[in-house]
Amino acid sequence: MNSGKDTQRWITLVFCLIASLCAGFGYSWSVLLKPLGETFGWSASAVSLSFTLLIVFAASTSIFAGKALQYIQPRTLLLVGAVVFGAGIACLGFVDSLGMLYGLSMVSGVGLGIIYPGATMTNLIRFFPDKRGLASGLLAAGYGIGPVVWAPITVALIDNLGLMWAFRIMGMLFFVLVAVCSRLVTTAPIGYAPVGYTPEVARMSKTRVVEDKDWKDMLKSPVFYVLFILFTIGTTSGLMVIGHASPIAQDVLGISPEAAGAVVSYLAIGMVVGKIGWGALSDRVGRYPVFIAMLIMAAIALVVLWRSGTYLPVVLGICAVGVCYGGFLALMSPITAETFGNKNLGINFGIMFLTVALAAYVGPRLAASVLEATGGDYAWAFIIAAIISVAGLALVIAYLLARLRLPAKSAVEASSHRVDSADKVGTSEA
Repeated sequence: MNSGKDTQRWITLVFCLIASLCAGFGYSWSVLLKPLGETFGWSASAVSLSFTLLIVFAASTSIFAGKALQYIQPRTLLLVGAVVFGAGIACLGFVDSLGMLYGLSMVSGVGLGIIYPGATMTNLIRFFPDKRGLASGLLAAGYGIGPVVWAPITVALIDNLGLMWAFRIMGMLFFVLVAVCSRLVTTAPIGYAPVGYTPEVARMSKTRVVEDKDWKDMLKSPVFYVLFILFTIGTTSGLMVIGHASPIAQDVLGISPEAAGAVVSYLAIGMVVGKIGWGALSDRVGRYPVFIAMLIMAAIALVVLWRSGTYLPVVLGICAVGVCYGGFLALMSPITAETFGNKNLGINFGIMFLTVALAAYVGPRLAASVLEATGGDYAWAFIIAAIISVAGLALVIAYLLARLRLPAKSAVEASSHRVDSADKVGTSEA
């Protein structure tokens, strides 16, 4: 196969990383919640819905973006994402009603979903058949580390120029950056293989052959619903904390918005560590043992957030939740491929990514509703999220026990934590 594009694929990776970094502004949304509420007198739950709509529309758009890649080039789709995302954020600088806030949050979410994972993830996977885990892990990390860059910049802009101008400047900046990146992205040729990579050898498996299922067959599989519920549970507590990280830090610890912005940056670092660390560990010990470890860790972290009110335990608890959330995102693509095959991964992954949309509705709304019902106390939100994590742990254990009772052949066909050789070639370098 064509191996003359080795340099271009690395250039494409770099600029896809920059584009996904811009899309990661969505994870900085918590620094906007209090300023929006204070500026317009809106309640915490009313403002929090904007973050929910942003993430829901981003996750939903990924399915249609994956389909669009069958008709247009990734660079063209990325340019569309630059226009929609940049315009959505910039126009928030003219918002004067909740309806306008919600509408523009939806528009921004559509643009976000077009950029990541829509126009970037599938193209990179095709460009890196030999380093699939590395490429997808780096892209996810670039997206997750967005708050480290954008949260302090946004807070500084709000302090110096005001909330409305902060939106306008950030929107224009994102449009320019992503638009430039789109012009420097190359489309991966179908069947592309880099120098030294032999697909036929890499795809040989001594353990099993994964049957490629389209989205209709995937929806008929009971395993899909186990995974769908599991990912929804695993990302709910993460998005609850991410969506309220700045207010949680300010209210629980009594610190300034600037100091809370630093906590949001620590959270982003935790998500990046989770994406890389849990992903690499799952390549060695299996996906399901890592699911168990992450759910236990998340439950403990939420209990710490419930019981503690001092700086270090609270910050560590917030970061631990981010680590687990990042891990669930990192495992979503590999386990979808290992369970339902690689051929239709684009749309299958897009459907599985809807779990993030569902969690984005449940998590932040849960925190906002509890906050209002208790007069400003997040404690019950942490307790409920911890119980949900324990329920997820019970689901994983029940599924593994049920799979052990199946005949060996059926158990392997249903799902397996073992990966075929092609997956190991791609993911072992994550």
